[in-house]
Amino acid sequence: MDSNSRQNPNPQEVSAYAARKFFGVVDEESRTRAIRRSLTSVIWFTVLVPVIFYLRFHRVGPLGWGTTVFFDVYCVLSAIGLYFQPRTEYHSPVALKGNWIDRVGAFWLVACAFGPFFGWIVTTGTFPITQNSWRWLYGLRVFLAAGLPIITALPLTRYLRGKSALVSLPLLLLVTLLPVSTAMRVSQDLWDGPVQREDSQLYLKHTERSLGLRK
Repeated sequence: MDSNSRQNPNPQEVSAYAARKFFGVVDEESRTRAIRRSLTSVIWFTVLVPVIFYLRFHRVGPLGWGTTVFFDVYCVLSAIGLYFQPRTEYHSPVALKGNWIDRVGAFWLVACAFGPFFGWIVTTGTFPITQNSWRWLYGLRVFLAAGLPIITALPLTRYLRGKSALVSLPLLLLVTLLPVSTAMRVSQDLWDGPVQREDSQLYLKHTERSLGLRK
């Protein structure tokens, strides 16, 4: 039998493989231990990551707090996934199609994790924020941090059916809103535009950036 004729594994098989491969889950006892480790790791990451950033950079800053939230969310999602894996009544009854829409949805967590990071890079010194560049740089950050997580989340809504919605819908909303929240002040500046201060400097008040003297 050639590779093209082999049947692709279903989501339950992939989930069981990941639980066994990455978390060592082979029975209910090992599942309980893995869940406990994931939840305990939240405490360690919450304490250690800010301390590491402070010791290295003398401040935690948005990147340090964002990294902390990333690891915390990863651990919580891992614990939730392990807990509900054998509880098939909470699995979506909608069959996976594997089309291009599902492929877009497969990048949801990637977009939620790295969209805000690359958006932050765009507007924190990588490119100069000037009167000519601020709009497209801020627009790019809003797209990366908010647009991509929302776009990739939309295909997943088709699987919110039955009991699965009780778990999946809050997670989908919460995880998507986390990266979106990082672009709120930037989007407010895009909406309001710069204001002129008493010293004639153009100023983006929500992100507290000066654009220099009006040209």
